[in-house]
Amino acid sequence: MRAGRLAAVACAAALALSACGGLATSSPVRPGLEVGDVQANEVRVLPAGPSDGSTPVDVVTGFIRAGAATDDDYQVARSYLAPSPESTWRPDGSVMVFTDESSLTIAQVRPGVVRATAKVTGAIDASGRYAERDPGSVVQADFGLRQVGGQWRIDRVPDSFGTWLSESDTDRLYDPFRVYFESATARQLVPDIRYFRLASGLATRLARALLGGVPAYLAGAVRTELPAGARLAVDAVPIDSGTATVDLAATNPVADPAQRQALAAQVLATVTQAPGVDKVVLQVDGTTLQVPGAPTSLDSLSALGFLTDTPPAVKPILRTGTSLVRVDPEQVGDPARNAPRPSGSNLPDVPEGWAYLALSRTGQEIAAVSGDRRQLSRWRGTTQLTVSEVDGDHLTTPTYDVRDVLWVGGHAPGEGRIWVLNTSAQTADRSPGPPSAVSTPWLGNRMVVSLRVSDDGQRVAVISTNPSGQDPRLDVAGVRRQPDGTPTALSTPLTLAPSLTLMRDAVWVDDSTLAVLGRKSANQVIRPWFVPLGGPITAGPGLAGAVAITTVSGERQLVVTTDGGEVYIRAGNNWQSVGKGSAFLVAAR
Repeated sequence: MRAGRLAAVACAAALALSACGGLATSSPVRPGLEVGDVQANEVRVLPAGPSDGSTPVDVVTGFIRAGAATDDDYQVARSYLAPSPESTWRPDGSVMVFTDESSLTIAQVRPGVVRATAKVTGAIDASGRYAERDPGSVVQADFGLRQVGGQWRIDRVPDSFGTWLSESDTDRLYDPFRVYFESATARQLVPDIRYFRLASGLATRLARALLGGVPAYLAGAVRTELPAGARLAVDAVPIDSGTATVDLAATNPVADPAQRQALAAQVLATVTQAPGVDKVVLQVDGTTLQVPGAPTSLDSLSALGFLTDTPPAVKPILRTGTSLVRVDPEQVGDPARNAPRPSGSNLPDVPEGWAYLALSRTGQEIAAVSGDRRQLSRWRGTTQLTVSEVDGDHLTTPTYDVRDVLWVGGHAPGEGRIWVLNTSAQTADRSPGPPSAVSTPWLGNRMVVSLRVSDDGQRVAVISTNPSGQDPRLDVAGVRRQPDGTPTALSTPLTLAPSLTLMRDAVWVDDSTLAVLGRKSANQVIRPWFVPLGGPITAGPGLAGAVAITTVSGERQLVVTTDGGEVYIRAGNNWQSVGKGSAFLVAAR
């Protein structure tokens, strides 16, 4: 659902200081969407209102269809309602998403009562959270009707009923937007994804979402500088010549200069996604809030101290047998790419007894798991460091995060477990010690299959199954850390992609989307599924035997390894061979 637009908005909002990177490092920078440049709804739909002689079923059918109108206040839909206190209807309370009208059944069950039933694929709640529904999910609503002037009208709408929309209408009427919070440990913004209707008042809805506070799955990983109990002073965000004025009513205004900058950054990055908004004036009870280093009209995240951290340029590594060879990103997929290993290489030979390799953010360190999946080892240069015993088994492929913390999942007696090792604490004469367990009570007795840390280091995606390897689940949770960066716990997770019946591996392709290697049914070939943090999932090209996935840069440069020892890179809607190999390592993936 407009995944490309979401990615473009993300690039503009989060990278106000730099360009979105691609595979080639020498190509010129091409401008994308400006911050907040979201296309307005170009398709106008105004369904017909009730007609003389309409049956109760006709009226309910017309009412549900009219929820897809593009008028701002659902005037056509409201014309199907009787003038009765019991016909109170809150269209924005929730949205149920069904495939198409073949998934919808409407029938009269008794005089004056019509029942609507729909097979739904997703739902959007009042806060804008889009959740994919389990396959086969069904919703039902009973409407009461009476005659008004000889014509049937709805006089009782179920309290839980908002609007029911087809997938195509939802795609036309709604877009995903980012609500930004401040990282708890770094000067950066972390997004939460919400879906809002493309209609007037979008800036107001974005501001209200920010005022709603930190979502549970990010608790402890991010914070908000909005004062406790703050609200919009006039319950609206007026826009004048591209400048949105966010006036807060707050009893405890932010006094600390750094907190004011962070508050301004949250509001600026969030509200400027509304069409036509490129600046923000932040006020408290009608008085403009003075933000250190920034003008009255806020228009730059860099002026607020929120700089984009550019990762070091590190070439990927291809493993063939025991040998590791660096691969030029611009030559991945080139038939002449497989250069011989240079003499004097600073890469180690990794014995066959070690598998499931990972590459650190700087490219200076490699980690691997033993063949029995009970030990964790690290190499710096060609030197193998201390082998770490882990108090568990079934260890996953490890991964490094942006703070040089090494993560690995597995299973301990009676519980799934995740361990971390802060490799930044390693010195010539001091070891970081054994891996420590991260608190994850929500894992229970599940088996961790894969885990990956987002580029900002504040969220972890975890694939797990029950002990018998069934019931796969994808969870995303915020990371709580000690001051030195060592993770201590993961927040209560956000569960995604319930329609996938098999999940083998995952990788972050941007700051709000995962590519999950799996399938929906047993007769499907394995493929990457693009899973946003809220929203419908979409399929990538299939590849039989795919067992591991990573990316050189975003969803267009996905790399998969097969169970036959072949490595492929995505080429449009197909795959191109990189060559023989048992692993393809990308830094901090």
